Amino acid sequence: MRALLLCLAWGAAALAQPSETGRVERNGRHATLFVDSPRPLDTAATTIAEQFGVAVSTEDPPYVFREDVRDVTREVVRAPNFVGRVLVPKGGRLEVQFALRPDGSPDDIRGLLQNLVDKANARFPFAYQLDADGVSLTLVPTRTRDKLGRVIEITPLLDRHVTIPPGTRTIAETASLMAAELSAQTGLRISCCQGAVGGIPWGMTYSAFEARDEPARSVLKRLIAISLEGRPNKYYWLQRSDPEPSRWCFINLLHVPSPAAFQ
Repeated sequence: MRALLLCLAWGAAALAQPSETGRVERNGRHATLFVDSPRPLDTAATTIAEQFGVAVSTEDPPYVFREDVRDVTREVVRAPNFVGRVLVPKGGRLEVQFALRPDGSPDDIRGLLQNLVDKANARFPFAYQLDADGVSLTLVPTRTRDKLGRVIEITPLLDRHVTIPPGTRTIAETASLMAAELSAQTGLRISCCQGAVGGIPWGMTYSAFEARDEPARSVLKRLIAISLEGRPNKYYWLQRSDPEPSRWCFINLLHVPSPAAFQ
């Protein structure tokens, strides 16, 4: 029963962390992005998607040092006999200024993201880098703190290589195979990829697919490209790691909304 309650608590923690949105304050041809949340870069990506229609993916570092998390049990658990704790990243506040084009969109989206990464690296004990390959933009973690609080280099989860046997299956099933191999490599319980557009689940199309010793991020990009069937990419992912002792990790797929107008 205690194990069940802990699983429910960690599930509640995940549900209690939706895609939060910051705000953008505009002043003529300049603007400032403000975020304040458990996952500042995650929130910044969601804000950029909703405000400007730009897909920016983010990935979590592992959260293992006790000073990098906070207890939100009382905020999310209502069961009177609950045993355990619900932990979320401590996070914090970031703000970044950037120039706007005449249509109200960011003048230099890569510059905005690099500035965001630089501010985050200076403000928090983690480190990130911008992965821009011409097709997608991703904020990737490179450092975290271990259980003793020491800063250590990490291998980002989606940098790990996976092999997927050839076969024709739904895109979602192939994504689940990728997650299963990552789970086997790391000991985490990885889920991929929750997502829907207009209420329709992502990845229901059947497609032949295989991967041979390929980075998981590359596999995910290829699966997204197949699902688009030639349409412009409007998907981005938020890879979220629950703080230890939870072993859950979620790769959530989101669709960029179509802003009526930049204001």
